[in-house]
Amino acid sequence: MAGTDRPTLEDVAAPLVRLIRSGSLLIASDFDGTLAPVVRNPSRARPLPEAAAALAELAKRTPVAVISGRDLANLSVQCPLPGVLLLGSYGLEPWLQSGPRPRPEPRSHPSERMLEVARQLRPALADLEGVELEVKTLGLAVHYRNARDRSQVGGRLRRLLTPLCRREGLELLRGRLVLELRDRHAGDKGTALVQLLDRLSPRGCLYAGDDLGDLPAMVQLHRRSSALELALALGVLSPETPEQVRSEADLELQGPEDWARLLEALLDQLDRAA
Repeated sequence: MAGTDRPTLEDVAAPLVRLIRSGSLLIASDFDGTLAPVVRNPSRARPLPEAAAALAELAKRTPVAVISGRDLANLSVQCPLPGVLLLGSYGLEPWLQSGPRPRPEPRSHPSERMLEVARQLRPALADLEGVELEVKTLGLAVHYRNARDRSQVGGRLRRLLTPLCRREGLELLRGRLVLELRDRHAGDKGTALVQLLDRLSPRGCLYAGDDLGDLPAMVQLHRRSSALELALALGVLSPETPEQVRSEADLELQGPEDWARLLEALLDQLDRAA
């Protein structure tokens, strides 16, 4: 983190509640591993019910956003939270605000380039048990959470994907037992958070994330801290959380359950204040 002394939840509770009451706290969250526990089948990931209910209620009072590496078509199905801004593909797709009425779901349209890279990859991945290839709107994700020997398979995948990315001019991103292939300089969650701050002009911002993909958002939030009354980065920890994320976070939470409890506690204090 930017400073050496970490605040406590008690230190920031009152300022958070005050900013929410004035509708001027941006609450931004990652999805997988933060709102939703990481599961073996990514298509089954859902926000914890307590977190989903709390965010939907908070969105009635202050801006709330979910920023995910999932594409928007996927995120809108996995995370349909009323009133919450959904930013898919690290914020690179048009933003979607969930509403009280059903609306047509956005469609995923992978580029021909990514479809071709996927065609090249599939034969090489066929003999790797527990490895799944996900074709997204703006990239590819190679999941190996279900591999028997994750360390060995992860190393083999990196050796396979690194020259492919170099040849195709792609960027290789490491996540929690997933490797992502994207266009270079396509943007990241830091870019998405800065766009939110510029568009919404909140007086404070709270960001929660658990993985390397969240690190740029935490860094950008701290760079903007001098222009905000409160800038707070929360590390939602797991045994797989990289040290860089822990170092950049202002506060540490123990998994999505702790994040859900914090959101519920904010609602409770809002009710008490009212």
